[in-house]
Amino acid sequence: MASFLLISSLGFAFSINDNQQTSLKVSNQPEFTVNEITDAASRVKTYTENNHQLPNYVQISSRQVSMPDFLRLMAVCTKRINSGSSSKIVAKNIKSPSSPSENLKNGNIYRSEYIDMAQRIESFSDGNNMAPNYVRSSLGNIRFENSVYIYSKILNYYKEHKTLPNYVYVSKWNNNPDPNLLPYLKPSLNCQSNDNSIISLSRSVASGSDYDKATKVFNWVRDKVSYSFYYNTKKGALGTLNQRKGNCCDQTHLLIALCRATGLPAKYVNGECTFRSGNRYGHVWAQVYVNNKWYTADAISSSNSFGVINNWNTATASINGYYRELPF
Repeated sequence: MASFLLISSLGFAFSINDNQQTSLKVSNQPEFTVNEITDAASRVKTYTENNHQLPNYVQISSRQVSMPDFLRLMAVCTKRINSGSSSKIVAKNIKSPSSPSENLKNGNIYRSEYIDMAQRIESFSDGNNMAPNYVRSSLGNIRFENSVYIYSKILNYYKEHKTLPNYVYVSKWNNNPDPNLLPYLKPSLNCQSNDNSIISLSRSVASGSDYDKATKVFNWVRDKVSYSFYYNTKKGALGTLNQRKGNCCDQTHLLIALCRATGLPAKYVNGECTFRSGNRYGHVWAQVYVNNKWYTADAISSSNSFGVINNWNTATASINGYYRELPF
């Protein structure tokens, strides 16, 4: 008895012999490994933080995967990692949500909850062939775009640490940032806000509201980095972090790098200031944008606090310029 197998262009396999013909549906959807998905998640996270919006797609192997598809892939991947499975995950053609919305307060979502959320994302996506408009959580409803960003953070953490995080910090999604602020969120000369050591420190120091984050970053630089007198930049943010010592330029490099890594716009200010000693010097400090306001931040003196200057006379200071990138 002769028999053979045919595979049609529609994705059906036909088994044919002398007596009968049967058919079996064969999936032609791509499959991705956990490592491929976590690598893609890291790239989505970086793009989102640098551009304050999601990419249209992410490249995985030779495929361009849309964000609705990728949210489902990340949700399933998170569940697989949690259960100890390393099996490949089949992609599906998931449609975009119809009307994303959000009603959310900032805070932490712990592992057991984000695993449950992942299950609900998968179930909704598979059942409706569409990504959810939002995902319910203990902090409120998390819109589709924010869900993508949150799971990209979770899987990026797994990629770096080989374990899922105990919690993930969640804040409201801002999909319409002021374009005038974007330059003050990006790395610049001597302000390596995209360096892993800067990012890692910002994560360990900054938590809570944006104001709380800015205050904690400021306090860390003020309290952990000692002052050293010299002119202009010598070390940059990374050198200052490693040596824990720097002048006003280098301490400000570190402060601004940490703020930008945290997602807070920050810029340099250069001026002439009269200090409590009575001496007048050229000086550099930072301004950090929080809650629609620029706050002054000068970390070189323990007498200063976030938004408050005590070591020089703000009334008599003259401003030379404001900068995204310090030119000296």
